[in-house]
Amino acid sequence: MANIRTDHVREGSAAIYAEHTVHWTDWFRTTAGWRGDAYAASVDSLFDANNSGHAQAAIGSPKLTMVFGPFAKTELFLGYGMGMHSNDVRGVTITENPTDPTEKLGASPLLVRTRGAEAGVRTKALAGLDSSLSVFVLDQASELIFNGDGGDTSPSRASERYGIEWTNNYQPTPWLAVDADLALSHARFLGFDGAQAAVFASLNGFPEAQTGNAPGNYIPNAPWIVASAGVTLGGATGWFGALRWRYLGTTPLTEDNAFRSPPVSLVNARLGYRFDSRWRVQLDVINLLNSKADQISYAYGSLIRTDNLFALCNSPSPPPAAVCQNGVMDRILHPVEPLAARVTLTALF
Repeated sequence: MANIRTDHVREGSAAIYAEHTVHWTDWFRTTAGWRGDAYAASVDSLFDANNSGHAQAAIGSPKLTMVFGPFAKTELFLGYGMGMHSNDVRGVTITENPTDPTEKLGASPLLVRTRGAEAGVRTKALAGLDSSLSVFVLDQASELIFNGDGGDTSPSRASERYGIEWTNNYQPTPWLAVDADLALSHARFLGFDGAQAAVFASLNGFPEAQTGNAPGNYIPNAPWIVASAGVTLGGATGWFGALRWRYLGTTPLTEDNAFRSPPVSLVNARLGYRFDSRWRVQLDVINLLNSKADQISYAYGSLIRTDNLFALCNSPSPPPAAVCQNGVMDRILHPVEPLAARVTLTALF
């Protein structure tokens, strides 16, 4: 094992937002808004000065929402807006591959444009319940892909997501609150990945290297389902507690969907006591059921001694260089933390 890159990163951002709401009638209103974001960052690459540098960017994002209602404590809404996401600044200043300085790389943009729209309904018709259901579509000008060997990211194709979100917050009494959220989404790259097709072709004749490298439109680490639920008990003083569940569905790890991550289901619990004197003591239990799952997982190529390809690549007649450089695709993971307990004592002044 060897450290292939170490970077000192400084990053700062500032944003402004303004909005204006007009009540056209007692059942129809619009809200127009605009957000401005400015980022500045610098990278000091300790192993390769050519990957150091400075970057700055600014972007404006207009938004518009139309709301119809309330009708019987229920509203319908439509929204459209632009936004952005920031990229890993190391990929913005990079010029060469950290594992092979002779390979020159293109830089990522610091800020990437996104566009989205949604339509839905939210209601408070049931006493104590605040519920909303919406459908959405989100287009991104570029996705980021994690590079395991270099420990950095690189920009990829544009993408589109669409799906459904359902959120619920229910508080039947002052001392009891229940929440549940569910999101289902379909996420795909747009267009054809010619570069990946060329990589796949260069591995022809070696299926162990080709598996997971075919061109496709699946977005790595984009789950199709995310769900959470929780129960919170307690008041301003006295005993309190909470139980929370989080679920992350299986996700593709390669563009061709040949490798997928397993689903993740975790339960955390909390029990504590609030004193009148503003002291609080609490016990948190992390991963209450001691679930065995991946906190995060990726798939990329490597060569280990147990791979048949390892012996071939170290033989007198090795395969083409592209095959040995790619290696064998496999899952690389970081497991979730095992069952753990934490006690906290807090005082408010």
